[in-house]
Amino acid sequence: MTGSMIGYPTMLQMLLGLYGYLLPLLLYILWSTLALWDIGRRADLRSRAVWLWALAIFLLPFIGPLAYLTFAAQQLPRRSRIVTICGGAGAYALVLLIAAAIGGAS
Repeated sequence: MTGSMIGYPTMLQMLLGLYGYLLPLLLYILWSTLALWDIGRRADLRSRAVWLWALAIFLLPFIGPLAYLTFAAQQLPRRSRIVTICGGAGAYALVLLIAAAIGGAS
C-alpha cells in the first residue's frame, strides 16, 4: 500500500500566516485609535463634523481612518501620520511577500 506524504507547515509558515491574519486587524485598531484621538483633541471641529468623521471611521474600515489621517488630521505631526500609515501598510506588504515566497500564505 502506497501512502501519500502530507506536507505540514513549518513554524515560519505558521507564524507568517498568523501575522498575515492579525496584522490588518491591528493596523485598523491603530489607525482608528489615532484618528479618534485626533478628532477628540480638535476644538475647531463642529459637532456634526465630529459625528460624520466618527461614522466614517467605524462604517468604512480602513478607508475611513486612512482618509481622516491623510486629509483631515491636525493634532498629529504630518511626519508621524505618514510613518504610521506607510509603515503599517509596508509591514503588511512585507509579511505577505515573504509568506508568498516561502509558500506560507494561502
